[in-house]
Amino acid sequence: MQRLLLLIVLVAAAAFAYLHWFAAPAPRYSLAAIEQQPVPRAEFFALWREVADGLCAPGKSGSERVGVQACREHVERAHERCLAAAGAPATIVGRAESRRWARPYLDCVLPAPSVCGGAQVRSDEDARRHCPP
Repeated sequence: MQRLLLLIVLVAAAAFAYLHWFAAPAPRYSLAAIEQQPVPRAEFFALWREVADGLCAPGKSGSERVGVQACREHVERAHERCLAAAGAPATIVGRAESRRWARPYLDCVLPAPSVCGGAQVRSDEDARRHCPP
């Protein structure tokens, strides 16, 4: 019985040592290096979520009317919904494809630039529908 416990401890220590010192680290994805290293869909939108959070910083486009904290809360609430609506492929391979999927995602997660009648106004059609003449 003691030999079995010792064997289990040795195997666990060997596995830990292998994973900690010898196994290849998980890849670090970057939007800037998307041409050299394609990015999986989930990582891609996680990177763009960080960009959206950065756009909520004071003086940036996302926080102009709603405030920094409200902007970040909006991004957090909208992320899953916008991710589901994105419909991107399993792997994003180039900058052109990155822009193709990032623009609608950012439009979706960032708060609208203006509010009229309590509704977010993103287009002329929204303005005609929600804003009084």
